[in-house]
Amino acid sequence: MKELLRQAWYDMRHQPVIGIVTVIGTALAMFLIMVVVMMDQVKYASFPPESNRHLTLYGKYLDIRSLTEDNSASGAMKLAVARRLFENLENAEATAIYNAWESTAAINVPGVPTSERYLKQTNGGFWKVFNFRFLYGSPYAEGDEGKAVITSSVAREMFGREDVVGQTVAVDHRPYMVAGVVEDVTPLAEYAFGEVFVPVRESADERQWDTGSYSAAAKARTAEDLPALRREIRARFKAYDRELHARGQQLVDHGAPYDHEEAVSARWSNCDTELEQDRRTRLWIYVILLLLPALNLSSMTQSRLKRRTTEIGVRRAFGSTRLKILGSLISENFIITLAGALIGLLLSIIFGYFFSELIFSDLDIDRVPDVSLSMVMNWSVFGMALLFCFLLNLLSSGIPAWRASRVNPVEAINGFYK
Repeated sequence: MKELLRQAWYDMRHQPVIGIVTVIGTALAMFLIMVVVMMDQVKYASFPPESNRHLTLYGKYLDIRSLTEDNSASGAMKLAVARRLFENLENAEATAIYNAWESTAAINVPGVPTSERYLKQTNGGFWKVFNFRFLYGSPYAEGDEGKAVITSSVAREMFGREDVVGQTVAVDHRPYMVAGVVEDVTPLAEYAFGEVFVPVRESADERQWDTGSYSAAAKARTAEDLPALRREIRARFKAYDRELHARGQQLVDHGAPYDHEEAVSARWSNCDTELEQDRRTRLWIYVILLLLPALNLSSMTQSRLKRRTTEIGVRRAFGSTRLKILGSLISENFIITLAGALIGLLLSIIFGYFFSELIFSDLDIDRVPDVSLSMVMNWSVFGMALLFCFLLNLLSSGIPAWRASRVNPVEAINGFYK
């Protein structure tokens, strides 16, 4: 290892332009692919308050069509239907019911200007599926109609302090007693995000269709319970479909309930998930971000090795095998690639932490997403970075090193290298 480091440093000193361009190119490649990984990370990986994504199954939509007429209705669920399909599941630890669409409410306290804040209507199980950090107080339970939970930023704006448990706040002109204050929630937590949380209310609207404005999420106790939980929910969907048939309607099956990856790709209420297409798109993005810099860096590696033809010839003449030379050249290039990759990884973490609004500019919520270091940098991201670095090194140095190791010793000593 010491010799490899010395050789890599020698290369950098005697070919500074090529060496610096190689490091910068590797850093930029690492930066780009890590930004893409971060964008996927917040969509699929678990982080507070959605730390149980890997244990959760989601019911987002219903697609109901008439058996006799050419009409249909699709969208989120009516509260009664959401409860029927997802509450009191034997294989679930808890079930969350919440409004499917982001909405705002007027928040008011006497003597303070009214503020428009994002409202989340939830049942009591919501606080068991999603793990919020309570700074003061506790969540409301099922049936606590007159209680609310607010975030720390709302508490500071409305009351000038965070410890406001027991105070009264008006939400759309309806009074609520503050039961708890939670740490601000990042908008990147799509299903848990909110600034003011109040209990769900039964709608007085008795429509022909069972669609409404609520979605649901059921959390399994362990990963081993997920298949049984899925079967149980699927059985409820089938029983519900039989009831709809008796009313002259049918429930179109789009594969619900969804795991988290499927839920992200379920964009429309009347279509199947786009999971396979999303996976292919991500794969092609990774391949392009990997191959393009590898091809460019390969030419740099080729140029560096041309300056070392005499050295390679001498090593071959003194009995060094082709395999040993090949391994040595790839290892030396890996050190240079690793240096550039670490720089790129550091830049991507800094960029993701301080400029998150640029990376996640496609959010439907007009709030700057809070990004913690644990979200942009964890073991999975670090492992992806090392894998990318290794693959980039093999692709950029493999062929040039293989060609250099096969050069005729006499020709190499004379400086001839194709």
